[in-house]
Amino acid sequence: MAKISAKEIFNFVKLLRIDLFFFFATLSTSLPNLALNQLIQDKFCINKYLLNKTDCFNLEKSSDFETIQNEVLKETTSLKLYITLMTTIPSIFLSLIMGYWVDKYPSHLRYLLGVAAMANVCANIMAIYQCIYFEMDPYLLLLTCLVPVLTGSGTLVSVGTYTYATKKTPAKYRSIRFTVLELFLFATIPIANLAGGGIVASKPWFANQLRNYIGVYIVSSVCAIFAAIWVVIFLYDSVDETKSNEPVKVDETSSLNAKVNKKSLKQIIYDVIKPNNILIATRCVFKRRPNNAHWFLISNIVAGFLANIGYLAEQNIGYQFSQRVYHWSASQIGLFNSVIIVFPAAGIIIGPPLFIHKMKLHETAVAIIGISSLIVLSFAVLLDLSNIVDRSITSRLIHADEVGQVYAFTAVIGSFNPVISSLFYTEIFQATVDFNPGLVYIFGAMLFIYPLLNAIWLNINKQKWDLVLIGEMQNSDNETIDLAIVELLKFLPITWPYSRAVPSVQPM
Repeated sequence: MAKISAKEIFNFVKLLRIDLFFFFATLSTSLPNLALNQLIQDKFCINKYLLNKTDCFNLEKSSDFETIQNEVLKETTSLKLYITLMTTIPSIFLSLIMGYWVDKYPSHLRYLLGVAAMANVCANIMAIYQCIYFEMDPYLLLLTCLVPVLTGSGTLVSVGTYTYATKKTPAKYRSIRFTVLELFLFATIPIANLAGGGIVASKPWFANQLRNYIGVYIVSSVCAIFAAIWVVIFLYDSVDETKSNEPVKVDETSSLNAKVNKKSLKQIIYDVIKPNNILIATRCVFKRRPNNAHWFLISNIVAGFLANIGYLAEQNIGYQFSQRVYHWSASQIGLFNSVIIVFPAAGIIIGPPLFIHKMKLHETAVAIIGISSLIVLSFAVLLDLSNIVDRSITSRLIHADEVGQVYAFTAVIGSFNPVISSLFYTEIFQATVDFNPGLVYIFGAMLFIYPLLNAIWLNINKQKWDLVLIGEMQNSDNETIDLAIVELLKFLPITWPYSRAVPSVQPM
């Protein structure tokens, strides 16, 4: 067996440098989720409802305090809604700023992503403080969100990662590229559930702690620090861009990638935060496009918006639902969530290569399969395909120099998802938790009807909006014309276009 050199390993790691950052940055955000849910519940149980630590420790297993358990679950769901509101509203404005920044100053991307990762460390330190001073009001946990909110941490990691991947990947390989990113994203889910649930249920690393919340926040901070150092060192080529087959179009909203002269820090900050950037990004989405393709783009954004509300069901009420219906502990919930994620992960690995590259299906056809899987859970193994191809479809609807702005706009729209999703699922869950807690998932499934219809519509009309297909057809037409000219020349005189014969000179 041939030995793999250190240089080959280094080159392989270079290919995945944005993926590894995405993995550790997302893991640092996801890891404390179970611990935060449990911390909120324990604070309400002990500080507000005045149960002793032993009863609160086993609250989900005891039937003696079912009324208090339901109240604690409702309070927890409400506080998580407030956290969602606090993190969402500022990100609406920050998303457009960050999208413009990434498009016009791509060399800044690695530093922006590094700051986004370090914001999680600040949030974790504030959470650890509240774990130490356990008697503090649970609603003060809202303060832990301040630094990530003010830096646009969550939005920036997503927009920056997918903008970089889109610009560095040829159009025909983007579905595969997004698949790799989704695999790294999916890998964080079982790891965060297993590690987060296992650590919080383990013996506390510090004295006077009901559970090991602090241990979870320490591990999360280590992941965030590694992600920040990694991206600052290795993401040095964000300025370079891979060429595409898409037809080039230049207008007032697609000239952001022109060469930018050196500017002072003051000029850059003014350029980034000026209000006109919001109008530019909005105009980039709603401007008229050939074949009315702007309607396809708008429809796809709306479909993604509704689908993402559906995706967030588990995040909003999954933990409380599992405790109410199955009476599971944090470690049991973490283990179960880690096991069931294997099936959609397998679908992500198999789906794009099989459907797009082997069976030659268009991304919209794969979206139909993925969304149908969400509605009809018989094929849930393919449920996350729609998430992958949605980004691929969007990238085929727009020009390369519009990527950052359009992704930023979708991030702004997506910023409303947690708020609406939290309101939607919280209200239904609180109203039905006493008699039919599973009813909320039936309502959630109805959200995927429009995304399914949208995917069918896009698939039928793909030759009108898909810039890659349009570019390929133009190239094919040009090649056909060239071949026709060559064939025509074969039937004309050799001296064409000077076809008169030259009189021959007779010898004397």
